[in-house]
Order: sequence, then structure tokens, then C-alpha cells
Amino acid sequence: MRYMLIYAADPDLASEWTDEADAAVFSWIEETIREGVSLQGSRLRPSTDATTVKIRDGELILTDGPYAETKEQVAGYDVLECASMDEAVRWAGRNPHSWAGAVEVRALPDSAPAVPLPEPGDGKIRYMMLVCTDPAVDPREFDHVEPVDPWVEDTDSRGVRRYGSELEPPGSARTVRVRDARTIVTDGPFAETKEQIAGFDVLECADLDEAIEVARRHPMARLGVLEVRPFWPFEEE
Repeated sequence: MRYMLIYAADPDLASEWTDEADAAVFSWIEETIREGVSLQGSRLRPSTDATTVKIRDGELILTDGPYAETKEQVAGYDVLECASMDEAVRWAGRNPHSWAGAVEVRALPDSAPAVPLPEPGDGKIRYMMLVCTDPAVDPREFDHVEPVDPWVEDTDSRGVRRYGSELEPPGSARTVRVRDARTIVTDGPFAETKEQIAGFDVLECADLDEAIEVARRHPMARLGVLEVRPFWPFEEE
């Protein structure tokens, strides 16, 4: 089964992120590849580079910043192929993000394809689009949401959407933190906020304007909040 590891950075623990932590991340990545569990992943640009997209009453609303104002902020992700949640949690506990923040582990539905990402196209920028809920929206409105399949088919056919999936509900998440060499696993997402990540899509666009245009056409733009954030490859500092 596939699991998404969502890395959350804690600014209070920024001093824990040393050269040793960087080296440990590379070792962890190499090990997951060697063991055949790694499918894809990337760090993301800081939350200050995020753009949230939503449409209300037909008006496009763009906001600088992440989908929720929380102390811990999403810093990157990996998708792993594991036999169980327990195995995914063990990998999460060995990732340096667990001692410099938190790692939220969320299962992908069984129907989600297991596809590694190809290299980006020339002149293209990769973006993570987090599909999030909006607590201000009446839940009954979801009975009238447009199906997402036409959006997926269109963006897939144009090579804009490189990967994506719904996530199992936040209540099924496990969050892993390592403090003083002790692994702490709690039920639920990394942040206690009303806005929650419901799914994600990896986009490949010419620029942010194109990524926003793609996001605004997603059905959840009318009922939720879409956070768009550029990938931050390790070779870029």
C-alpha cells in the first residue's frame, strides 16, 4: 500500500537542522531507494512562497501564504510503498524531519497508482498542490460538488498533472515525532487545525500563473482551499 509522508517543520527546532541532518536525509533517501519503498518525494519551497487559491461566489481569491496559519508548516513529502501503516511509521521515525518537526503519515487509497515521477520537462517548474478542506463551507455543499475526473483527465492529457491522489481521512493519520531519542506516535494529523489536507497533486507548469490557472479549475476550488507551492530540489539552495 502507498503512504504519503508529510514533513512539517517546527521553527522552534530549526537549530536541529544541521549539516548532520542534511547528510542523514540523503542517507535515508538512499536507503528507501535501495529497499525499493521509495516512489517519489521532494522538499518544498518555504511556506512564504505558497499561494492559496479558492473561488467564492464566482470570484477568484488568491492569498500569499499556506492553507492554514499553524506553527508547524509543510516542508516536503515522500510517497512510500509499504506493507502496512506500522512499516510506514517506522520509516517516518528514521527521517530527520521527525526530530526537527513532525512527520504525518497518511494512506493513499488502494486505487492510487504507484508511479515514480519522471524528470521535469525543459523549462518546467514542479508545484505541489495541496487540496484542503475549508471549515467555513457548509458540508452539505459537497453533495453538489462537480466530479474531479474531468479535471484529472484534462490535466493528465496535457502533461500538467504528473501525479496525485486523495488521502485517507485525517482521523486515520499517524504523526511521528522524535524527542530526546524517544519516538512519539500520535493519532491524527500534525496540526490541530480545522483546515485539513484531503489530497494532493503534483503539477508541472511554465510558471506560477499557469499553476494558479490549473488550480482554479479544480472542483475543490469552490468548496475548499488549494495551496500551490514550488518544489525545492536539493541542488537548488
